[in-house]
Amino acid sequence: MSDEKKKTSIGKKILNIFDVGVTSFSFLMVFIAFMISIVSRYFIRVAVSWTYEISILGYMWAMYFGVAKCMETDSHVVFSLMYDKLGFKGKKFCYILNNAMLAVLLIICIYPSIKSWASSKMVTGVLKIPYKAAFFPFFYMVIMVIIRACINICKGIHNDIPGNENEELFDAAAEAGSEIEEKLAEGKGGNVE
Repeated sequence: MSDEKKKTSIGKKILNIFDVGVTSFSFLMVFIAFMISIVSRYFIRVAVSWTYEISILGYMWAMYFGVAKCMETDSHVVFSLMYDKLGFKGKKFCYILNNAMLAVLLIICIYPSIKSWASSKMVTGVLKIPYKAAFFPFFYMVIMVIIRACINICKGIHNDIPGNENEELFDAAAEAGSEIEEKLAEGKGGNVE
C-alpha cells in the first residue's frame, strides 16, 4: 500500500471514529439517561434532573456528528417525489444546485456562529456544562457538510450522481427507442440506423 493510500486510510478511520463512534456513544448516553430517568422516577420515586440534560446534549451531539456521515453515504432523508420524475440532466442540475446552496448557506453562517459561540458565557442548567463545550460539535458538522457538499458538486459535474449510475444509458436507450419506433411507424422497417 502506498504512503498516500495509508494516509487516506488513516484519515478515513479517524473521521469514522467521529462520525460513527461519537454518534453511537451519544445515542448510548441518551438511552442510559432515559433508563436511569425511568427507573428513578417510577420505581425509586425520585426524579433525577440531570438525565434530561444528558439526553438533550447526547441527542444534539449524535445529530451533529451523524449528519456528516449521512452526507458521506448519501443516506439522509430526502423528499424526492419530483426529483425522481426528472431525467438525468434535471437530476444533475438539482443535485449540483442543492449542494451549492447548502455549501453557500453554511459558509455564510460560519462567522456569526463563531462570534456567538465565542462570546457565550452561558452554562447548562443542571450540570453547568459551558455552552462552548456543548455546542462545539456544531462546527464539526458545518465544516464536514461544506466539504462533503463541495465533493458532491464535483461528483455532479462528472455525472456521478448517487442512485443514477445507469441513468444516462437509460435516457440514451429511450431516445434511440423512440427514434426506432418513429421510423417503424413511418413504414421504413428493415435496417434502422
